[in-house]
Amino acid sequence: MQKKLNRIYDGHMQALLFWMCWLVYFASYIGRLNYSSAMPAMIGGSVITASQAGFISMVYFFAYGAGQFLNGMLADRLHPGKMIFAGLFASGLLNLAMGFLSGFGMMALFWCANGYTQAMIWPPIMRIFAKMMTEERKVKYCVHITSTMAVGTLASYLLSAAMIAAAGWRFVFYAAAVCMCGAALVFWRGFARVEAYSMEHGAAEAYGGVVECGNVVEYEERAERGKVIEDEERTEQGKTADTGSMPFGRLLTASGLLFLLIPVVVHGVLKDGVTSWVPTYISETFMASPTLSILVTTMLPVINLTGAYAAQFMYRRFFQKHEVKTASFFFLIATGALVLLWRFSAVNMFLTAGLLSVITASMMAVNTLFVNLLPLHFEKEGRVSTVSGFLNAMAYLGCAISTYGIGVLVQHVGWQVTIFGWLAMTAAALAVCFILRKRVFTVKMSMKEETIHEQMGLSGRRVQPR
Repeated sequence: MQKKLNRIYDGHMQALLFWMCWLVYFASYIGRLNYSSAMPAMIGGSVITASQAGFISMVYFFAYGAGQFLNGMLADRLHPGKMIFAGLFASGLLNLAMGFLSGFGMMALFWCANGYTQAMIWPPIMRIFAKMMTEERKVKYCVHITSTMAVGTLASYLLSAAMIAAAGWRFVFYAAAVCMCGAALVFWRGFARVEAYSMEHGAAEAYGGVVECGNVVEYEERAERGKVIEDEERTEQGKTADTGSMPFGRLLTASGLLFLLIPVVVHGVLKDGVTSWVPTYISETFMASPTLSILVTTMLPVINLTGAYAAQFMYRRFFQKHEVKTASFFFLIATGALVLLWRFSAVNMFLTAGLLSVITASMMAVNTLFVNLLPLHFEKEGRVSTVSGFLNAMAYLGCAISTYGIGVLVQHVGWQVTIFGWLAMTAAALAVCFILRKRVFTVKMSMKEETIHEQMGLSGRRVQPR
């Protein structure tokens, strides 16, 4: 059953809610990237082979991508706080179990399960932002939460390095389990406090700007006169719209989201798939030491963070808050950087690292626009989590395919042809975004819905918090 969420207007409580969500998403990175850090030690200790390590990583991404879509639909119907707590705490327990395992089959199974439980975290966060925060703050916090990627990546690498040096690879997973379970408990207490405040002081906004409290619907002007009107039919209309009764397949076609699949998948290939191969690319192209190659990779998330804030700036200042127009700009930048990388990749290691940073930062900007901001258009339909989860799932589908596909391409045709493949995909995504630059990705109301809207007296009215 769907949990009705009340919008909060107090700035301090909104900030507390944001930091609770920031904490859990930061902690999720510790239990996600620690496997990559532990892989060399696990392979070196003959626990698993290199091909087995790659397979375990691939099944994680597939489970995470599928989980984003499935949990996106669930997050629009279930209690988001309980869902986040369950996902993070379960992921912590699975990390703990990984530290006790030695066989390839069980490791693949448990890490696959970890991918699914990790996917229980982001969709409900999006629903919390959409339903419990004001318009201005939800956009700002959707951008600010991308900082968890940079901070979480650095924390995961540093913690993993310390654990491997001090006690061995198994303690990489033990330490992650402690961090994640601890963060889950902190979130549980903090969210309970925010939720209690919202139930007492917040406003539950239903379809069309109605303030809904149980079966009572209050109009703004009548509330001012202290009158309350009970209307079962109107309340049910609000509930139906808010729970997202439209079939998701119809929503995809009616809103035009299906046309965005190519740019979304391509940005997943470049943002995560390419990043995972940067150390190998640097090492093989410039004969750099593994330490230096990893150092370059570690710096990428920090630089990528600028992409998220650049997206927010361009989105508001130059592109009239239109996500696809803004994405076109960043795909254009990435295309230019890939042309230079294709032509001059072997000239200088620092030039190559700089171009890779521009590409991945541009894709972080696109990720912010598509996965964080675009789904907010579907708040009225009660589908914010579903849309965000679906788009994130498609991005990680691209990541999962590229994690394996890049290795195959490099092995058979080399890096130059592989980079040209990245360039061709990015140019195709740019072309799609350019064609769709004027498209508004929302679901248009039918004549019947518009009539109901007018009969309810909601046209142009804004309900103030009580």
